Amino acid sequence: PELLAVHEKLALQKMADLARQDFLLTLERELGSLLEQGDASVDALAARVGRKPRALRAELDEAGTSFKQLLAGYRERLSRRLLARTQEPIDQILYLTGFSEPAAFTRAFKRWTGETPSAYRKRKQSENPDS
Repeated sequence: PELLAVHEKLALQKMADLARQDFLLTLERELGSLLEQGDASVDALAARVGRKPRALRAELDEAGTSFKQLLAGYRERLSRRLLARTQEPIDQILYLTGFSEPAAFTRAFKRWTGETPSAYRKRKQSENPDS
């Protein structure tokens, strides 16, 4: 019985972790759509997922993140993927990732990777010339 209780507790924790990950993935999918529309705000995201902004912030806090962190993480992954795998102009990539100006994109990208978007693209595409 004690071992069963331990296993049940671990299973419940794992299910809660999976639900949290699923929730965050849903939010990221919606963020992508909102970035395309130019409205990646907590209010717009909350409306998309049927929550009030305050409730969404609380859920994100409970999941150990914030809207700002969620958005930054999504933008970083999208930027890296687009630079490494496409020939899209950097001006188009900064638009797709929701940045308003090249300088802001370059600063954020350097903070994430330690290199400029152009240098990152050149390095990644020379590492994988077939992609």
